[in-house]
Amino acid sequence: MSARDIQSKLPGLDITTIYRNLDLFVGEGNIKKVFLDNSKEILYEYQKEPHHHAVCSECERVIHFSVPSKEIKKLLGIDDFKISNIDLTIKGVCTKKS
Repeated sequence: MSARDIQSKLPGLDITTIYRNLDLFVGEGNIKKVFLDNSKEILYEYQKEPHHHAVCSECERVIHFSVPSKEIKKLLGIDDFKISNIDLTIKGVCTKKS
């Protein structure tokens, strides 16, 4: 959800208050900022389990998938780099029939 999505569901809240609280939740690790498309709008997501995203550029479908961070690090060949966070978003076209 974006901050504007949240405001549409809670119209009595000021957008500044929503952003302030979202930043607090991100800082505490309760939610995560995600960037799924080319727009400049930040989306926020609760992730019970860490996961990544694949986004279809035609139908805008978002597929959630998991890959262990150690596997990604192994594939990247960066053993001498201490990773604090991995955000993986794959963009392409899905094969789902409408």
